Amino acid sequence: MVSKIQQSEPGDWSKTVTGVGLGSKLFTYERGGNLYRTSAKHGGWKLIGEGYQTKLLLADGTESGDLFAIERNGNLYRVSPSTGEWEQIGDDGAWEDTVAGDAVSGVIYTVERDGQLWKTDIEEQDSVAIGSDFDTRALWAWQGKIYLLENSGNLYKIDPETGDFEQHGDDGVYSDTVTATVHQGVLYAVEDDGALGATDLDDGGYVEHDDEDFSEVRHLFSAGGNLYAIENDGTLYSIDLD
Repeated sequence: MVSKIQQSEPGDWSKTVTGVGLGSKLFTYERGGNLYRTSAKHGGWKLIGEGYQTKLLLADGTESGDLFAIERNGNLYRVSPSTGEWEQIGDDGAWEDTVAGDAVSGVIYTVERDGQLWKTDIEEQDSVAIGSDFDTRALWAWQGKIYLLENSGNLYKIDPETGDFEQHGDDGVYSDTVTATVHQGVLYAVEDDGALGATDLDDGGYVEHDDEDFSEVRHLFSAGGNLYAIENDGTLYSIDLD
């Protein structure tokens, strides 16, 4: 049985725009420009940055690593998860057309508005196109593969070395997805009927959890070995998957 466990007062997370988990911490960007670090274990939080205008926040790593912020003006910044110090990478506006992305092992994978899938080595600042004609709403890097969730509801698994891709599941099977994330090798997707779908990215097995109502969830995060959700009223929940 899947259940939600309330972790905050209603409204505490109402300004959250985007966020990621890294180690046992949740990193969230809020309307107004603030970047927060919150302990997934104890709930303590700290303001680690101000003045951001972030559209995508990426974590390069599961337990430790850097954060990357892609701003609305198209600038890319490397952000220290401990101090909040940020360093611009590349030219002004170079990432303006980015609509989805993820980072792993010093590489950022992104899809742009024109459907191009890019692989960028951060240290070398070298970008290579590895795919095209995508219409992507979300992207995840997991176990050496890239997963793209398309606006059509299709899910694709891509080899980042060759650009070869295969469809994961039936046409449009994720068209009812409200929000989704990858947690411990499983794609968890909140569906518009309030169910929580779980797809094993290894074997494609699918389970639908409808014993709890997730219809108010607008963000999902994986952090500290747990799955977290933020609802429309700004309440943070951990999700018990046992």
